[in-house]
Amino acid sequence: MEIKALLYGITSFLLPHLPKLTSLKKEDVVAEAGTAHDAQAFKWAKKIWDKIKNAPKTRLSFKEALSDLLESPADVDALAAFRYQLKKYVDTDPAIGESLKELWLEMSSQGVGVDLSSSLSAAKWIDVLNQNDDVLKRLEMVRLLRTGVAPETVAAQFHTDLNYLFRVHSAFSLNGVYGILSGSNIRHWHDMLNKEDPILRRLEMIRLLRSGSPVETISKEYHAVKEYIYRLNNRFSSNGVVAIMDENDFQKYRALYPPYIKVCSFNLHGVHDEDPTRLKRIANELCVYDPDLCAYQEVIKGAGIEETSLQIADMMSGITGMYYRTQYGYCHMYMNKYPEGIAVSGRYNLKNPQIIDLNKDLVEGLHPLMDRYAAAAQFEIYGHKVIFASVHLDHSENPRIRYAQVEKLVKVLESTYGTDYHASIIAGDFNDTEDSVTIEYLTDIGYKDAYRHCHRTGGNTFDSTNPFTRIDYIMVKGKVKIHSAELILKDPKLSDHIGVYAVIE
Repeated sequence: MEIKALLYGITSFLLPHLPKLTSLKKEDVVAEAGTAHDAQAFKWAKKIWDKIKNAPKTRLSFKEALSDLLESPADVDALAAFRYQLKKYVDTDPAIGESLKELWLEMSSQGVGVDLSSSLSAAKWIDVLNQNDDVLKRLEMVRLLRTGVAPETVAAQFHTDLNYLFRVHSAFSLNGVYGILSGSNIRHWHDMLNKEDPILRRLEMIRLLRSGSPVETISKEYHAVKEYIYRLNNRFSSNGVVAIMDENDFQKYRALYPPYIKVCSFNLHGVHDEDPTRLKRIANELCVYDPDLCAYQEVIKGAGIEETSLQIADMMSGITGMYYRTQYGYCHMYMNKYPEGIAVSGRYNLKNPQIIDLNKDLVEGLHPLMDRYAAAAQFEIYGHKVIFASVHLDHSENPRIRYAQVEKLVKVLESTYGTDYHASIIAGDFNDTEDSVTIEYLTDIGYKDAYRHCHRTGGNTFDSTNPFTRIDYIMVKGKVKIHSAELILKDPKLSDHIGVYAVIE
């Protein structure tokens, strides 16, 4: 809101209260002003006066203008002089102007203000300028609207329609005079959007109110009662866009984003020094699927390298606007140089994250060739408890080791998180085929192979150049239905593995 228009409103609002505010008991002056204001209006007038009451003490010209106005409140010249001195005072301290703007907008949002139509619209400044100037005509349309003149009256006066009138007003509220220089190319901020979208319409009502537009004008343009507009503004102030959505909006949202859990698993294949854009490409492709949970293997952290799963999570957060968190666990050295491990990542809070030892206390006293761990965490998704673990099992020729690792993992998951989960998901590089004792054990205790549940054949994940075997899985157990599954991240330049993706209802 421009300072001139603001001060015009402030001086007109203060006028009937000035005698009391300045401790001058001139009841006859109040009567002359012809305005009856209740205690609520005086409270706001007092707040305004408190911000400028030092002016008469420090500026003689301001004090004289105030005195003249108190003596002759009906004198338009006295009011104009007072307004001019107030502007000079505000110009000396921009902070005062900003605080007055905030106060005026707060008043407007609560329906407190002054009807300026009779006084403002009487001064037809365009009459003393060029009446044929189209830009000045559009400015006059805006001025009349903002002083409370009925939109139908303004449209009739300028021989135009209401739609064009409102577009002019909106363009001016966005960009000032520059927004209305071209009458044939006046742009609205949602011209490239759907202007009938109910949420955008509500946002525009709020924007217009906060830009100083009279609520009566907004009410007529959008065929809404004033109380509804104030209610929207107050709700938006408290909780943003969500607060102005209704049940129809939420139904559309639920239809667009059904309560599915989207899960992926990908072996990052350590370090690819020759391709610095590799992690960015992985993040970009994953974002196409909007995964809720991600399991990563061969994650590098150390030796001068920032955790690779965290790098991907940060990039996905930037791309999707969702905040992806990670939990990393070190396993062993990769190529005797880089610290390698596993990680879980999700766009929900990780509760009770754990790094589970898959090396000790295995059945039959077995031991893996290399140190192996699992990363696990509990998530709350759509109000349900979900357990998620990322694994990279041993690569020895003895399949009993991988069986022993999975058996221990399941026991630790159940002892740590309980069995009252909505879903338990174990994903990763199992280094085992689907006919192995490891996969057989998981299926026997209720886990389902997500990909095989949706596809009778196919699904090989290694190696990515010539996939000849299937060793990467998403195993799911619980009160859920596997909706779909597919292979992703197939480019051999990204990894020697192909990724797995599943959607769970």
